[in-house]
Amino acid sequence: MKCPLCKKNTENILTNKLRKGEDIDVFYCGDCGLGFLNDTRTEDEIKEYYAKQYRREYKPKIKASSDAKDLFDNYAPFQHERLRLIAPFLGKNKKLLEIGCSAGMFLYNVKNKVKEAVGMDFDVSSAAFAQKKCGCKVYTKKLEDTPLKKKYFDVICAFQVLEHVKEPLKFLLEVKEYLKDDGVLFVEVPNLRDILVSTYDLPFHHGFYFHAAHALYFTKKSLQKLMRKAGFSGSYHFTQDYNIINHFNWVINDRPQESCFPGLSAPNFPLRKSVKGREKSALNGFLNRIDKEYKELISDLGLSSNLAFVGKKEKKDV
Repeated sequence: MKCPLCKKNTENILTNKLRKGEDIDVFYCGDCGLGFLNDTRTEDEIKEYYAKQYRREYKPKIKASSDAKDLFDNYAPFQHERLRLIAPFLGKNKKLLEIGCSAGMFLYNVKNKVKEAVGMDFDVSSAAFAQKKCGCKVYTKKLEDTPLKKKYFDVICAFQVLEHVKEPLKFLLEVKEYLKDDGVLFVEVPNLRDILVSTYDLPFHHGFYFHAAHALYFTKKSLQKLMRKAGFSGSYHFTQDYNIINHFNWVINDRPQESCFPGLSAPNFPLRKSVKGREKSALNGFLNRIDKEYKELISDLGLSSNLAFVGKKEKKDV
């Protein structure tokens, strides 16, 4: 199978069975460090899938249906790491575009920190919710089909989007045209070296991690190679969203929690209602210190759940 990034052939297979039992191979290119799905869908088929089907299959509560409000409520409170990384580049004179904004979880947190915030998402219902909730214009078309002007935005963000894109270089080159020459691109992807995948022995999680919605699986090496090809340079960051209790659950049970909310929240012990004051504060304070140290450790090791790039267009030689 030919790697979509470096175009070299590979026969290395990470898995041949996906989350929902599909018999589809996920290949791995040892040369550039990219994992990739043997995906035969066209771009139009992919767009249709995200417009109508994706959120029915992948949602914050495994056993319950989900709508745009539910997405917003479950994820909007947990944008801290993204805001921390992008904060130096925001300002009241800045214009920001988020591609793949979903129900507006990040847009809502950033809209008052910039002059103009704009969103894009193929999911029509989520886009409509985001537009109303955030008071921002949100488009549901491809970037090239919107009235947006090129070289207009100071900041363009794409969180958990690039792994869904079949042709990532083409995608980034198109996005690049809408970014000012001194503008900032912020990309976040799942990390293929996530400790739950690469380090802990969790057979069920291995199958759970790989699924049909993700066409690509990035390591730092492959993301660096892609960004260089697209003409961007900048910094790379390992960030961890799910907490230590979520990881203990996986290590002990090798099964997901029923909802994403407790795994993304600050961890707390299941204390009796009668436990208050110093006891409650001391116990949960200890757990939060351990959680902070654990997240810092796995991020330092490059084993966190997410990998982010923050950078600018490479300057051409005059």
